[in-house]
Amino acid sequence: MILKLSNPSTLDSFGIEQGVYYFVLSDYPHISTSELKNAVAFVRYEKKYGRETKIICEDENTLQVVIDATGNLDITDMPTEKFVYHATDATAAKKILSCGKLLSAIKVYGKTGDELAYNKRNSLWNDPADFFEYIMFCGGEQMTGDYVVLSENMPSEDDLEKGNFNAGVRFYFRYEDVKKHPKHIHDGYHPIKVKDEVILSDYLYACIVPGQYKQELNNLILPELVSKVHFVPQNKNNLYNWNEKVCDFINKL
Repeated sequence: MILKLSNPSTLDSFGIEQGVYYFVLSDYPHISTSELKNAVAFVRYEKKYGRETKIICEDENTLQVVIDATGNLDITDMPTEKFVYHATDATAAKKILSCGKLLSAIKVYGKTGDELAYNKRNSLWNDPADFFEYIMFCGGEQMTGDYVVLSENMPSEDDLEKGNFNAGVRFYFRYEDVKKHPKHIHDGYHPIKVKDEVILSDYLYACIVPGQYKQELNNLILPELVSKVHFVPQNKNNLYNWNEKVCDFINKL
């Protein structure tokens, strides 16, 4: 695996693609404390799964800082979020709300991580095989979750701008609650993720369902989850405005 410390002003790729993690430094070439912890977490996570990481940076000083930190930096206290969420399409949400669990992809599909990674090899989200062992979360105010859901059949930029798309269902959790899960881990790529499964009744803060799915989902929700599921009208909001609307709703709960 290659960890490429990147300048956002010249970046033409993002995330993990073809074995390269394009790790953006917000104030390139300087690396913040939180960015350094995530870089170190990534290297250590890769080592856990038997992969060596080559670190690349055009700035020699920053490169040396990261290399030195991989061996001695304490990352017990990782950068935190108030909320994180996991997004799915409506079909997956039906199963989740009726069984009360978030499951990793290998448990959902009954396939190995290698099989799932091969099937996704040409997608925007070119994840390693072990990623499919986990439920992955993005930051509570990010649009990443919807992009992942929409990537299976990505609308045009014009449709995204005009609100001609069906947003994903978001399962929101307090970050500090997810940290209490015995199988949580930091990989330096996601804010946090959990291996195998998450029992919703134990951890869920709120589930935000676009209003157009109310009729097909409302009667499938387990009784213990009903009070945490909220139907929010999408109302042709573009992706940015929809994200703002959801974040505002969550912060006011």
